[in-house]
Amino acid sequence: MERPAQVLPDRPARTSNAQVREDVTRLAAVDVTRGVLTVAVVAHHVSGIVLPLAPPGPPHVLLAALNRSLLFVVPAFLFVTALVLTRSALRSFDARRYYGTRVRTALLPYLLWTVLYVLFRVATGQDAPDVLLDPARWLTWLRYGKGYFHLYFLLIALQFYLVLPLLLPLFRRTWPLWLVVTVAFGTQLGVYWLNRSTDLVHFRFPGTMALWYIPAITLGMYVGANYARFDELWRRHRRPVFAFAALGWAVYLPLAYTVLTGGRVNTFVYSAAHWVYTTVFALVLFGVAHSAARGPAWLSRPLARLGTFSLQIYLLHPAVLFWVDRRGAFPGGDSALFLLTVLGYALVALLVPFVIARALEGRRASVWLFGR
Repeated sequence: MERPAQVLPDRPARTSNAQVREDVTRLAAVDVTRGVLTVAVVAHHVSGIVLPLAPPGPPHVLLAALNRSLLFVVPAFLFVTALVLTRSALRSFDARRYYGTRVRTALLPYLLWTVLYVLFRVATGQDAPDVLLDPARWLTWLRYGKGYFHLYFLLIALQFYLVLPLLLPLFRRTWPLWLVVTVAFGTQLGVYWLNRSTDLVHFRFPGTMALWYIPAITLGMYVGANYARFDELWRRHRRPVFAFAALGWAVYLPLAYTVLTGGRVNTFVYSAAHWVYTTVFALVLFGVAHSAARGPAWLSRPLARLGTFSLQIYLLHPAVLFWVDRRGAFPGGDSALFLLTVLGYALVALLVPFVIARALEGRRASVWLFGR
């Protein structure tokens, strides 16, 4: 989750100042988006933990709908990652420096946190100690991001980092947005068909593969390649974008709720609705964040600050959630009190990692643990 560098253009002073302000706004928009997504991922995991404990009726339905609706977080994080890296790489790209940075900021943290969370699982009784000596288990954990339930995102990002340089030439040209979207979704449906209907491709865990997020990654790269025109694109297309996001959510949510409650759905319709909703909502979220970055500081600054620590909070919060799951006390009977308790635990799961990340900021330990 690399932040774009601020580049001062070689223009007359008045234009340069305007461009600098625009660069600051764009950087803030990325951080605001990451801040919102950080809150969303914590809320998603908290709602998943407490859902079985929720009183029947409105609290259970509300938490279930929230939990399923928040599944846009991984595609949206990939959208932002693709945007930032594409924008940076199209300005200046050095393969050796690029891959060296990815090793330091992504590969090493992935390996380290896989080991740490496997040890955490053993120390907390989630796994027996003998799993530490099982090479097959280690291969599965590392190959599919299964060291803990959230680490698969880092694996997906690593896959994208690996192939980004091969995709850059496609985005050095200006393509119509409708063509990019059509090709992206068409390619995604082709991958789905190959995985479901042929022996050529078979993903044991599709959700851990970057090929399962082609629309979000492609749209992120397109926006990154055309970031100078984003305001124009957003003004021109935001109404149909909002409409598609709402339509995708309206089709997706009932199917997702059915799956969550043990029902059966058409997997193709479910997958297609999920791709439409999560991809388009990622664009909606970034467009709104882009506008919010120009708004009052009391709104954008706290979210942007959270966004600067998004990776740290993402990596640390499951350990806090383990305590919530094992030690938390949830009142029964009173729906309002139950929901307030859930909100309190969500704040704990968000703020404790934030405080730790803030305390480590600028220290050598932060570089070792988080690659930054």
